[in-house]
Amino acid sequence: MITEVIVASTVGVLLLILFLVKFFNNNRHSSSANDKNASKFNESANEFENENQQENILTEEKCNQSQEGNGFEGGKKKYGKPKSGKVKLISDTFTHPLLVTSLKGHAGDVTSFDLSSNGKYLISTATDRSIFLWTIKDVGSKSVKSIRANVEFDSARLIKFSPDNRSFITCLENGNCIRVFKFKKNEDGSFSKIEQVMDDFPKTHSADIINIGIDSAGNYAMTADAGTRFDILNLKGDQLSSVDTGTMCNSGAAVSPCGRFVAAFGFTPDVKVWEVSFDRAKEFKGVKRVFDLKGHKAGVLSLAFSADSSRVATLSKDSTWKLWKTDVEYARGQDPVLVCTGAVKDKLDAAHIAVSPDGRTVAIAVENNVTLYNGITQEEDQKIAAIFSSEVRHIMFSMNGKYLICCGDRQVKVFNNPTGYKSQISDYTAQLKTCNKNAERRLTEQLEEAKKELKELS
Repeated sequence: MITEVIVASTVGVLLLILFLVKFFNNNRHSSSANDKNASKFNESANEFENENQQENILTEEKCNQSQEGNGFEGGKKKYGKPKSGKVKLISDTFTHPLLVTSLKGHAGDVTSFDLSSNGKYLISTATDRSIFLWTIKDVGSKSVKSIRANVEFDSARLIKFSPDNRSFITCLENGNCIRVFKFKKNEDGSFSKIEQVMDDFPKTHSADIINIGIDSAGNYAMTADAGTRFDILNLKGDQLSSVDTGTMCNSGAAVSPCGRFVAAFGFTPDVKVWEVSFDRAKEFKGVKRVFDLKGHKAGVLSLAFSADSSRVATLSKDSTWKLWKTDVEYARGQDPVLVCTGAVKDKLDAAHIAVSPDGRTVAIAVENNVTLYNGITQEEDQKIAAIFSSEVRHIMFSMNGKYLICCGDRQVKVFNNPTGYKSQISDYTAQLKTCNKNAERRLTEQLEEAKKELKELS
């Protein structure tokens, strides 16, 4: 009996051991399979996430390319937060043989600047809410005097001097409207302070304002938006007229230095020009379409008038720039004359153009580079590369044509313009071949003077 019990117990123990071994083996295989399945699931999830990330990146890139391709002349852009003074930028260490001076003082990105009509002052604005007035009549001196003001509760992205140089207008970044400031003077006539003089102009644009201007007689201000409108306002902010440009999407608009014309350009390849009329009593008469500049094969990105409004320079996505003669009798049916066409090597999605006061030199800014062209021969003469860490946001020639000025990062930089003298030499040399004896002496003197100035600059 005892033997049977022992045998039964032994068999029971053996069966229990076999059961436990089988249980643990099944669990191990199950765990291994689960690990493999989990690994496969994680790999699939990672692949799905990577695909989504790549798709999001491509979508974002396309969106950015579309935004960058708008080509706004001076419009609202996401400049970002003002950069810390500790951040080293290309512009902080930039050097070039043509560089005359760098105007430093802004703590944020400089968004725009303008020159006074007498050539003595430059005014600039930045994302840090600051406005600087610089005395540039002695721009070649070691230090350039300046005074500073702040824009209350906003920042200014565009800025323009009044014709009398005693005040200026700005376009507010968030308010998307015009604010007027004036200068206070010391007893010696120098400027001492900048202050706001009136309430902001009423907001009339739903789309972002991308350009502003004032006519030379002080009769009106112009605001153009990123839609298809520009408005004519009196200097109290009252709307005199609103014009549909028919460009599908404005890239910009500009008031001619003479004050008679407003030119608008954008998605379409033509530049459209209107005349703004006032009577002798300075009462507003109206806005009338007078002529177009036709010749580009793609949308126009930028436009600039010469100082006397007789020349217009245009820059297009078709990678060409054109110089036009616009002092024509359009009332008698005369059309503007295409003077010349030049080629741009860079791919153009957004860029800026400037023309010298005499209409002989063209400057084009693409990304953070500026190229100078001889307007007589259409040849590229100088390329100033990698000026800023960010793009060049605005360019202008000085009133005497001796300097080229541009802004980017936290600075405004001033360069000598040797191309201007080379363009004069090309022009005078060509004229001497066909001129009469009465003009020969004058042209010879001008030619020798231009050669002398170029040599001294070299």
